Amino acid sequence: MRAPRILGASLGAAALVGAGVVLASPAAAASCTATALETVVIRSTTSTSGTALAQVNKGQSASASCVSYYGTSTYEKCGIVSKRWVKVTRSGVTGYVVGTCVTLAEN
Repeated sequence: MRAPRILGASLGAAALVGAGVVLASPAAAASCTATALETVVIRSTTSTSGTALAQVNKGQSASASCVSYYGTSTYEKCGIVSKRWVKVTRSGVTGYVVGTCVTLAEN
């Protein structure tokens, strides 16, 4: 009888550890700063055909998520072909910029 209780307690502890990792995930999403290597357009979607909302000029920074987003089509910007986008906020405007033309630094 004692063995099943120990096994049950072990499984319960493992479940709690797993739950802790899941709960920790949102906190792990640190904030970053994106600095434009060239002037980039902030777009409404992860597509070069997304509506232009604003821009970040070369050398300027914007607050950003530290997560990369991937669009469905490729683009060539700053000499690199990619589908990677970065979500940024600048002057109250939130949208996506091509990921190849910005550098990210964790805050």
